[in-house]
Amino acid sequence: MKQPNLFFYSPISTPFGISIIGWYDNRLSAFVLPQQSLDEARNILNSYQLPKHDSQNTGSSLPWPDLPDKINAYFQGEKVSFPEPVYLEQFHPFTRQVLETIRTIPWGEVMTYQQVAHQATQSRAYRATGQALGRNPIPLIIPCHRVVAKNSLGGFGYGLEWKSRLLSLEK
Repeated sequence: MKQPNLFFYSPISTPFGISIIGWYDNRLSAFVLPQQSLDEARNILNSYQLPKHDSQNTGSSLPWPDLPDKINAYFQGEKVSFPEPVYLEQFHPFTRQVLETIRTIPWGEVMTYQQVAHQATQSRAYRATGQALGRNPIPLIIPCHRVVAKNSLGGFGYGLEWKSRLLSLEK
């Protein structure tokens, strides 16, 4: 009998509201930045391009018990790294390459869309790079807020206020 494909998620409390951590195949596959309510966070989670799964399960134990503490430490301005494995197989290879590239941007540093495109071996594809970042289901862990335009902050799926807040936490 075929084993079901299960997507797990767990809500966590942060200083800024309720977040959700999602995982599939023991790899991170979703993170929702803090929202005012669990319903708002779930709505965002459901808007993500998640791995194909048969059902969603909540309340399961996280494979990384210290991850909520690390996320809260980050939101308090502490330098934190997130080496947990991620699941990105649901994406086109270019999107995966872009997301893996930005995962290497160090704390407190930024790159331009053009620099990311160049590192992802598509030096002229900076608009496509921005579109790939817009598909990022694991913000913070894959720090797309660290990618900026040449002359501005650029965009961010959660809005520029969040992008500014995250970059400020890293100063």
